[in-house]
Amino acid sequence: MDQDIIEIASIRFKVLQHGESNRRYIWIHGDEKTALLLLKRIKEKNNGTVFLIDNDKREVVINSNMIDPNRIFSRAGAEKNLIKMNSNISRSTIDKTLDMLDRDRERFFDRIKPPNRGLLLALHNNLQGYSIHDEIAISNEVSLKNSEHPHHHNFYICTNRDDFNVLSKSPYNVVLQETPPAEDNGSLSCLAVRKGVRYINIETRLGYLSVQTKMLQYIEDHLE
Repeated sequence: MDQDIIEIASIRFKVLQHGESNRRYIWIHGDEKTALLLLKRIKEKNNGTVFLIDNDKREVVINSNMIDPNRIFSRAGAEKNLIKMNSNISRSTIDKTLDMLDRDRERFFDRIKPPNRGLLLALHNNLQGYSIHDEIAISNEVSLKNSEHPHHHNFYICTNRDDFNVLSKSPYNVVLQETPPAEDNGSLSCLAVRKGVRYINIETRLGYLSVQTKMLQYIEDHLE
């Protein structure tokens, strides 16, 4: 298996390639270990390219300041997150960091986006609070199978209507977000929408490896 490194503003991702496929898999938050475990399993048997952040915490550090790596995919989202997470950050440091991200963002996205109308699959885990209910208000359509705890923590976010139509027939909750939100929070999903890239986030409760495995397998079995 080939391996190299790509970076965006000093944030490093390991690149693991196994065979040829129009699938791309990405792990963004270093504390979401269930998703990492699943990706390490599938990279041995599924063809495609896996991108793993080289970090073991949720946040990363750029220019000595913390930022959520899933808020770096727009200038506005990154700026808001920098201010939120670093109370004493200076305007000059904010601008310097945003310029670094702007310089690398397009090149980075070109590297991780799938070829030939393929799928970009992000695997995430949540621990407290966050659930599908946080996404409903900003979604175009919703297919809600089970909104009770803990099932409301397990869901798909997709940016393509055809994918949504297929996933809505699955046993799992799914939301469609096919139009750019009024406020871009800097997430990878927002950038995928703007770029017209098929993107699916497989979101599950931390520790729910069997559920996340089954959700990924449903995609592999039913989507081109």
